[in-house]
Amino acid sequence: MTRIQKRGRQLEVRRNLFVASMVLVVICMILLFSQKFTLQTSAESEHAMYLYYTSVTVQPGDTLWSIADSYHTVECGDKRDYISEIQRLNHLGSDEIHSGASLVIPYYSADMK
Repeated sequence: MTRIQKRGRQLEVRRNLFVASMVLVVICMILLFSQKFTLQTSAESEHAMYLYYTSVTVQPGDTLWSIADSYHTVECGDKRDYISEIQRLNHLGSDEIHSGASLVIPYYSADMK
C-alpha cells in the first residue's frame, strides 16, 4: 500500500467514525425527547382536573371567604381571584351575602362527572 492509499484509508475510517457518532447522537436525542414527551403526557393525564359548578345555600354566619375556604383549591388560583369569580358568577356588587341566598360556586375535581 502506498502512502497516499494509507492516508485515503485513514480519512475514510475517520469519516465513517464521524458519521456513526453523529447517527448515535441523533438516536440518543430522539430517545431522550420521546421519553420526556411520554412522561409529560402521562403526568398530565394523571392529574387532569375538571371544572364544575355547584349551588350553595348561604347559612347564617357564612361569608364569601368561609365558602371559598370549603371549595378553593390550588387549581382555582389566588383566593382573592376565586372570590371575585364567585361574585361575578352571582352578580354580586360587594362581599355582602345573606342567609338563605343561593350561590353558584365553581370547583375543581379529578373525577369526571
